[in-house]
Amino acid sequence: MQGSIFTALSDMVIEKLGMHMWDEVLTELNPVSGGIYTAGQQYEDAELLGLVALLSKKTNLPATQLVEAFGEFLFSRLYNSLPPELRQLNDLRPFLLSVDKVIHKEVRRLYPDAYLPSFDYDNSNEQMLVMYYQSRRKLCHAAVGLIKGAAAQFSQQIQIEHPECMHDGAERCRLHIHFHQP
Repeated sequence: MQGSIFTALSDMVIEKLGMHMWDEVLTELNPVSGGIYTAGQQYEDAELLGLVALLSKKTNLPATQLVEAFGEFLFSRLYNSLPPELRQLNDLRPFLLSVDKVIHKEVRRLYPDAYLPSFDYDNSNEQMLVMYYQSRRKLCHAAVGLIKGAAAQFSQQIQIEHPECMHDGAERCRLHIHFHQP
């Protein structure tokens, strides 16, 4: 997994829970990397999952809730790192529809070894967008958080339902994003 994900997790934990919590987690987990992360480096997925599991235990928050909060925190960092032409979209729906074919294409150009989830869409309903998420990492809760972060970026009110999930045995996750009119 890309090091920028680890550095963002570190930043979130330090900002929300304090440096002492991050140090405590790294000391207790003793990750292979030593807990020294750089944005361009690749790290094992298991290391991130271990960090989340230990944070969940220490905070008494479900891992799914932590991963969603992390996705929401992460969005602005990822958005601000996009090339200017990709930040020209100013509406949530077209932005979400561009994730798989435009944004992920740009990420693959910059990081050819990056493993990214795939998204399919059902864009047939004006009030709702259905996004299908699929990834071997099963970080669908991060995707939900990222969508919430995008909604905040574009100042749009949404509601998300997650009626099918890979964690419950589904082949892929189905996310319903309901758009509220101002």
